[in-house]
Order: sequence, then C-alpha cells, then structure tokens
Amino acid sequence: MTPERFPVRWLQLAVCWSIGLLWGAPALAHTVVLLRPTTQSASTTELLERLRGELLSVGFEVTVSDEPLSNVDAAVELVGEPAPVAVDVWIVDRTQHFQRVARVTLDANAENAFKGAAIRASEVLRARLVEKDMGGARANPVPATPPASRVPGTEAGTQPKEQTPRLGFELGASVLASLDGIGPALLPIIRFDWAIEPELVLQATLAGFGTRPNLEGTAGNAEVAMQYGLMGACYRLDWKHRVRPLGALSLGALRTAVVGQAEPPREGHSVAQWSVLLDASLGAALQLSRHYSVVLAGHAQLAQPYVAIRFGEQKIASMGRPNLLLTLTFGAWP
Repeated sequence: MTPERFPVRWLQLAVCWSIGLLWGAPALAHTVVLLRPTTQSASTTELLERLRGELLSVGFEVTVSDEPLSNVDAAVELVGEPAPVAVDVWIVDRTQHFQRVARVTLDANAENAFKGAAIRASEVLRARLVEKDMGGARANPVPATPPASRVPGTEAGTQPKEQTPRLGFELGASVLASLDGIGPALLPIIRFDWAIEPELVLQATLAGFGTRPNLEGTAGNAEVAMQYGLMGACYRLDWKHRVRPLGALSLGALRTAVVGQAEPPREGHSVAQWSVLLDASLGAALQLSRHYSVVLAGHAQLAQPYVAIRFGEQKIASMGRPNLLLTLTFGAWP
C-alpha cells in the first residue's frame, strides 16, 4: 500500500461506514402521520395496523389522523375504497408542501400482501428521509396536492377533478296526524335530493295516496285523504361519523279531500281544499355506506288556510294547526 493511496482508502471506508449508520439508525427524529381513509373496513384497519407497527419498529414517531398534520416529516396514505389497493408515501419539504415520492402497490396474489406492502413502504420512507437529510435530490420536485384533499387513485402532480353536485333519491313512509282529531294516516313518500355542498342538500318531497282516517259523528262520518308536496333545504352536520344530525325547512302545498256520508235525510258532500304548507323537521341520517343511508325525522307542519271539518254546524276536527309527522326513508346516491 503506497503512502498516497492510504488516506483515500480510509476515507472511502469512513464514508461507507457513515452511510451504514444512517441507514441502520432509528428514525426517532422523524414523525409520520398515517392518514385514516374516509371509509373504514376490516382490510383498511388491518393495513393501518401493519403500517403503524412496521414504522414504530424502525423508530418513527407515528400518529394516526383523518387529515394531514403540521410539523410532520412524512405522511402515508391508503389508496382505494373500500379495500386498499396501494399505499402512497409522501414527504414534507422545507416549504411544508406534500410531495408524493412513491406508490407501493399491493400484490393481491401474495400470501401476506399487507405485511409486504408495509415493509416496502417503510423502506421507501426511510430511504427518502435519509436522502432528504443528506441534501440529495428528491422525486416529484413540483409540490403535489396534499393527501387529504386528493381524489383516491389520481397521480401525483395532477389536480383532482372538482366534485359535481350529487343527485339522490329516498323512498319511505310518513305517519301523519293532526292535534285536533285527524289521523294517524300512513303515506308513502318519495324525495329527490341534490347535494350542492357536503352539508347542504336541496330537497323535493311528495307524499300521498295512503290510508284515509275515518271521522265519525252523530250526523254521519267522513274519510279524509291527504297529499302534500314540498321544496326546501336540509342541513346535515358533518361529524365524520356514520350518524349525522340534520335539520330541514320546506315550503309547499297540502291537498285535503273529505268524502262525507250523512245520516238520512241529510246528504253527504265531497270537498277538496288546497293550503300553503310550511314544514320544519329535525332528525338524523345513518350512513350505511358511501351510497346508501337511512333517515329518520320528526316534522311539524302548519297549513294556511287550515282545514276544518264540520258535520252541519258542529266542528269535528281540523288539520294544519299543526300537523305532526314521523318519516322514515331509505336513500340512495348513485
């Protein structure tokens, strides 16, 4: 060994030794957020636990959250719903922008696909953070859209498509009764929904052609048929839970038809009346999945003019001062 080459060789060994220490050293200084998907399933829960365990085992500080957090070094996001198909690895640069550096695809044919994906994601993350700490070049130099606001499955560096208003419909039944002697009546109900915002839904409701309450008096009896239509808006609190409280206010029309039968010698009459109808409701929506829900709500209705039913000069009952309803509907959002 010549004196000239001796220092060079030792320098090379020192560099290799330093790189080895950096690679094998625990990542205690690095914090990682695991982004919890909006739709939970057994497979997403298992993969999250695999990722959390793998990252903790190599020394990362791991936090599970629904959205990106500030002051973290990296983020790991599951791609695909309801079952994950890949894992995205994100690095936070000096300007606090998220940059996707890798996508680890799950091998569906592998015996333990989740474990393999967790190991590969951990290795990619460690390599990128070591590269970042050493000042090396990073993939995706242009900041991409932050993970929580990305549409699943979009490529890094591309903007997600704007969400268009969603149309839905609900089918169910309402039980209607007045506080002055009419009801209860069971009415089929159909409702059309237009979600202009995640929390704000415009609604059109039709109900009718159900059972007819019967009123009896000393002078005869009468059957009462009711139909109503409403247009309004519903606000659903976004708690990111399956049960979402809601409130709605609507305006429409009520049609009341009365078919009377009188004791002889009197004659029965059939009359119909239209009224302006104001409806206010409170309830809750149970989100069965991304596309299906069940809604239970209680309503109070005021009609103007209200409907008074008389047998001769005797007032038997009235409607619309107020009417009380209970509605149960099953909703679908294609």
